[in-house]
Amino acid sequence: MRRLWVRIPVVIVTLATLGFTGNQIRLLELTLDDEQNVERVFTDLSWALTLTLGDLRAAQQAYVAAGQDRLFWTTKANSHLDTVRSGLDNLLRLATDPASIEALDSADGTVADLERIDGRAREHVDLEQPLLASDLIFTDGLELATRAATNVEVARATERTMRNKTIRAARSSQAVMVATGVGISVLAVLLLVPMRREDGPAPFESFDPVKTAAAPSLTDDDEAVGPSPTALDGTPTPAADGPEPVPDPRVAAALCTDLCKVTGTNELPELLARAATLINATGIIIWVQDSSGHALRPAIGHGYSTRSLVRLGSLPEDGNNATAAAYRSAHMQVVERDDTKSGALAAPLLAANTCVGVLSAELRDGWESSEAVQATAAILAAQLATLLSADPSADTAVPPAEAHAHG
Repeated sequence: MRRLWVRIPVVIVTLATLGFTGNQIRLLELTLDDEQNVERVFTDLSWALTLTLGDLRAAQQAYVAAGQDRLFWTTKANSHLDTVRSGLDNLLRLATDPASIEALDSADGTVADLERIDGRAREHVDLEQPLLASDLIFTDGLELATRAATNVEVARATERTMRNKTIRAARSSQAVMVATGVGISVLAVLLLVPMRREDGPAPFESFDPVKTAAAPSLTDDDEAVGPSPTALDGTPTPAADGPEPVPDPRVAAALCTDLCKVTGTNELPELLARAATLINATGIIIWVQDSSGHALRPAIGHGYSTRSLVRLGSLPEDGNNATAAAYRSAHMQVVERDDTKSGALAAPLLAANTCVGVLSAELRDGWESSEAVQATAAILAAQLATLLSADPSADTAVPPAEAHAHG
């Protein structure tokens, strides 16, 4: 296109379109940042609220116990109740999904019932009736605290699922806008490139006899392969740093045999400890689907405290990490070690035609690069997949209240 009056409008339209597209992408990115920040705050507040409910239960049990300072523990219980009510108010202000709002309202009503039970228990304590007070605290009080914690967890999972859907939709819109901008740019370039009219065939390239004579030729007697690489001091570079680590196959066979004999989840920690020793791992975590079906939660682990597993929380299935990638792709992911972090493996737990979880392990001394170690981890993952379902029972998980009690 050579006409100036056509080229100028093309440039103007292209720049305007690209500017508009870029601004929309920027606005979507700001929206995504807000959604992610709110989701992180909501998750942190919900975990803090769950832990506070555990502290409240401990304080209530303490002031009905013999030999404890009742005034001190009742003051603690009052403080925890105030914190719980404040936390529920903050979560309600952040919640946007109707299901999560309903769950938080139920939790608020449950906390109100728990406060009434607490008041009745204190009346019995004041009347020197500790047995009646203990009965209220350890029966009705326990049930109400558990129900409140469950409602908070439902709200957290619902909000995360809803916000993940919003983020995925925004990312798809951004991808469409980027593709549109690239397409418009390519079309504009094609329209703006001037087309030359060729009057005849193109001439042959000029032949330079000087350059041709100076260029060396390679005959059959010449050596085509260059010298081997050398280090700075002139010594040959070694082909490898050392032999590849290989886990003991007899130990692996015995471990798989014992995994086949598992009858209860209480046997898994000892078997995970043996698996960690076998592949030289500092820690192993078994991740399974959470109640939303779009995220992974730590079900059981070795090398990490219970409180650490609880604080890990759930990983969204579209997360930018090796565990989520192994879950999505159903293929093992290898994270090579460097100067700042150790290596890791993430092996999917495959059952039938679906992935029910991920085995993640943090390895020492670069063992993650060994094909034998990777194969052993895949065998262990296949064996563990037979023990797990897509939605394992609650006793395989680490409840937040229990984690706080043992933390």
